Amino acid sequence: MDKIWDYIVNKMPGELIVSLLIMVLIAIVAIILGHAIKKADPTKPPKGLAFLADWLVEFSLNTLNNNLGDAYDFAAPYLIFLVTFIPMAFMAGLFGLASPMTYFTIPLCLALVSWLGIQISAIVFQKLDYLKGFTSPLPAWLPIFVPINMLSKLSPLLSLSIRMFGNALAGSILMWLIYWATDSLSSLIFNNFNIFGMIIAPPFHAYFDIFSTFIQTLIFVLLTMQLISIEIPAPVHKKIKTKKKEEKQGC
Repeated sequence: MDKIWDYIVNKMPGELIVSLLIMVLIAIVAIILGHAIKKADPTKPPKGLAFLADWLVEFSLNTLNNNLGDAYDFAAPYLIFLVTFIPMAFMAGLFGLASPMTYFTIPLCLALVSWLGIQISAIVFQKLDYLKGFTSPLPAWLPIFVPINMLSKLSPLLSLSIRMFGNALAGSILMWLIYWATDSLSSLIFNNFNIFGMIIAPPFHAYFDIFSTFIQTLIFVLLTMQLISIEIPAPVHKKIKTKKKEEKQGC
């Protein structure tokens, strides 16, 4: 226990600490929104925090239904987590904190969860065809393409994680270079006051820490859903959606 505490206090990277703080903040907000929903009158339109909670759930369900169908309603909490955690992790730099996305372990863990969802979806909906896919396009008894197909299965894990990490790291390095250059220039005129940084840096922060953040969040979420939808055979997808509609009508 002492070693764990020593690691947390003295050795844990700042990016991990910020990541934990963001998750704690999300958990607190989720509890508050859940409490607001419980107190809301179901016979009246939601207001305030109840409206925000209702909108988040409705937005997530509609996004999932449009891309994957009703079969994936259970994934809505994960989608809500992604659209809240990723922007907050990217924008931590605006508040002088270490951005979790510049620590490769964190984008890799997010990508790993999405990748596992892709593979589990493929196994559930394709069953034995999932294993046969490793030998495609040749017959199952001729496994020449197994190494290539295994690499293709791993490629989403690498692309999802490296894309976010690369963009976050590039933005962080460029902002550091901007502050270094403006500080060097300002020091020629003003002592210990980066006046040029205050003028030049804000537009770059707006792009790297805000605009690019939402672009990366959108790409990560849409790619995750798109890669999952590819693994769901269309007839099976249609049957599940039709069955759910019939059950609702029967009720």
